[in-house]
Amino acid sequence: MRTHATPVKTAGHAGDGLASMRTHATPVKTAGHAGDGLASMRTHATPVKTAGHAGDGLASMRTHATPVKTAGHAGNGLASMRTHATPVKTAGHAGDGLASMRTHATPVKTAGHAGDGLASMRTHATPVKTAGHAGDGLASMRTHATPVKTAGHAGDGMATMQTPSAPVKTSSSGYNPLELSSSLAGSLSSQGSDDAVPVSQPETDYWLPWHVDSNFVTILHKEMYASESTGEFISEPPGSGLMFMNEVGETTMLDCSDPNTMLLQMGAFAQIYTGGKLKACRHAVLNPVKPGVARFNYCNFWYVPWDTLCTAPEGMEATAVNQGWNAMMDESYLNITMKQSFTAFRQFMVSPEARVQFSDSQRFKELSAILPIVRKQGDAGAPTMPNIQVDLLTDVRCPFSFISQMNLQNAIQNLGLQDNVVVRYHPVFLNPNVPKEGESLDDYLWREFGYTKEYAHSEDYPLRRYGREAGVEMNPHRRVVNTFDAFCLIEAAQEEGVQHELVQTLSRWYFEEAKDISDVAVLRAAALHVGLDAERALQRSSELQGTVQERYEEFSAMLGEVPHFLLREQASGNGLELGGLRSVEAWEQVLQQVMERGQFMGMTIDGPHGQKVRVDRANPFTPVSHALPAQHGWTPTAWPYQEEDFSRMDERPDDLMYSEPRLAEHLDLSSLQTLTETYEAIFQACPDGFSVLDLCSSWNSHYPNMDRASKVAVHGLNAVELEMNEVATERHIQDLNLDQKLPWADNSFDVATLALSIQYLTKPREVFAELQRVLKPGGMAVVAFSHRSFIEKAVRLWASEPDDGEGHAHVVCRYFQHGPENGWEKIKTMDVSPRHGDPVWIVTAVKPM
Repeated sequence: MRTHATPVKTAGHAGDGLASMRTHATPVKTAGHAGDGLASMRTHATPVKTAGHAGDGLASMRTHATPVKTAGHAGNGLASMRTHATPVKTAGHAGDGLASMRTHATPVKTAGHAGDGLASMRTHATPVKTAGHAGDGLASMRTHATPVKTAGHAGDGMATMQTPSAPVKTSSSGYNPLELSSSLAGSLSSQGSDDAVPVSQPETDYWLPWHVDSNFVTILHKEMYASESTGEFISEPPGSGLMFMNEVGETTMLDCSDPNTMLLQMGAFAQIYTGGKLKACRHAVLNPVKPGVARFNYCNFWYVPWDTLCTAPEGMEATAVNQGWNAMMDESYLNITMKQSFTAFRQFMVSPEARVQFSDSQRFKELSAILPIVRKQGDAGAPTMPNIQVDLLTDVRCPFSFISQMNLQNAIQNLGLQDNVVVRYHPVFLNPNVPKEGESLDDYLWREFGYTKEYAHSEDYPLRRYGREAGVEMNPHRRVVNTFDAFCLIEAAQEEGVQHELVQTLSRWYFEEAKDISDVAVLRAAALHVGLDAERALQRSSELQGTVQERYEEFSAMLGEVPHFLLREQASGNGLELGGLRSVEAWEQVLQQVMERGQFMGMTIDGPHGQKVRVDRANPFTPVSHALPAQHGWTPTAWPYQEEDFSRMDERPDDLMYSEPRLAEHLDLSSLQTLTETYEAIFQACPDGFSVLDLCSSWNSHYPNMDRASKVAVHGLNAVELEMNEVATERHIQDLNLDQKLPWADNSFDVATLALSIQYLTKPREVFAELQRVLKPGGMAVVAFSHRSFIEKAVRLWASEPDDGEGHAHVVCRYFQHGPENGWEKIKTMDVSPRHGDPVWIVTAVKPM
């Protein structure tokens, strides 16, 4: 809906009531629906977003609710696949090039279709090349003489490569899967196929996202499916199988009619070693099957020795790597070892970036950066419903915005999320130049859209009908007014915590009672109505005029329609950005998807004294988090280590090393912050007056505020460091490698922590037995470690694999399981590493009640 004098080209479909309103100076031709002023079908150069991720340089991937399998846990590399009810994400890792997908701001080039706005995968008449065609990295290994037909290469014996053509639909509201439903959907039926844009990406899920294997070559052969409940084999679901992407972004599905055909697939090392003569191929595994169906893929992974460097032939370094948006291997692949490549690949495959297939759009990322999440702390104990933050960018006089807000509030009520959703409001004015006296809505609708007063006041007027369905009686006698001052007051109300109440009051008064919300008397009355000191609020709103103007200019440069919603789960930051009017049913689906996306981060573990602890920063999909669950309760019956496993390169007494205070931070700041947040979540579950032991401590325990604790005992090797520890209420100096007996009585502490020092213990069983003794029944032990250590002082068991977080998690579990025997329960492994920083791995256990 245009609200000022610049003409809009119109065509047909008057009165269809589509979902959003145009704002200001950007000219637009509406796609056959502009005559009613209610359409938002853009046909200019702004890219159309397909599946929620235009212009972000990532492959376009559709996400639904079917399960996916995660990769890699319990020391088995990527061979073991766990099934979860969460989608997969294609994203990657900024600039490392080790796991196939580079994330940067360069828009996706669509293989000869510049400017069409589609997200990465266009299909042309030329098929993706199969084996024997340099550059595609695919080969077919035949096992007998029967020819296999190929797409465009009849009789050459290569595996058939067929390109699916399922359309990805775009919508006027910018978000396809959740269009208007019930009565609102009827007005959209006339659009027909105008919304369907044929691209090569099938509408399905993936067992694994688009990636390039880090190995040398892979041989793939035979694919079968079976029922997870009965074990019986079933036929291959239609549309399942391998998808390949070539170097220009074209995709194709592998279709092998011969079951004995094997596929030789080149990996990253093969491309580098041949200087690019052989090309690795990005691939994904389609998964249209329903939950309860298991997929078997028989494959052989060929690696070189772990310490082999990935070096290109001399003079061929440039051709050995890829450049551009679809880079599969960049320069960071050069001169790293096979193990480093595999480690980075596995980290990518289980990272939050790889877990969420919706690939946040560039605008989602930009808006998220501008509008930080205000974190809401949950109560200690059992986990609550996820908290959701909704940022609404709109004009308070936008009717579609108000109706959509009412439907959103009804959806929140229906899902029981009243205490878990917070809505914030930000200014994007439909027309900032509306004169102070405003304008009659009747005159405005006649001038801009040719609507007569009789039609706009009739019961058939779409907004009247939609408003009534949402519980709003739209008053046709209201005026078009300037809402700048209203938004200044809304900004002031945010500082007092009553912004939502003020917006609802102003909206009701404007749309139902036709009050002039630009009038200072009305604004004063509204401030009083929500409990504000009216004069102080008006004074503050005057002071915020510059802030509101700056925010408007910032947002209006990014958006062309209102309303626009940014919804994020507060703990993870994952969510959706979408625009337009939505029904109650559609909002319920949106909220459920946002809650599901929050599941990609966060774990709930057993805490002290029977309490549950929610750790928001934990990543449930990494090898460390899977380390213990992947063993399905298996425990070695005997202590699995030998005395020599606890020898060290430097066997001198430890007090020599700590004779002087070191005052070092053993992790970077972001990693230490995640450790502190983990401690805070655990301490919140403790009763007031709880007691804590920090074993192997120093000048900083990395604890949060400890006002609720009655005792904080710190234990370490250097008196000066311990004296500097500000949270300590008592201090004890002791070398645990010489004397494991702790000085505290039985059942003294609620929680015991041991951070970043587990690798130095030469008598871990004895120390853990003492730790168990001094904890109260139901008390909790928390062991944190990373990849850093003074290697000459680390025991051989640890130092032999300094970067093996998963392997070290198993070691700490063994310490608990055998120190003492059956002395601990509810052991958990957890990865709380920040996205950028040192890894932080944690193992927890509880003393039986």
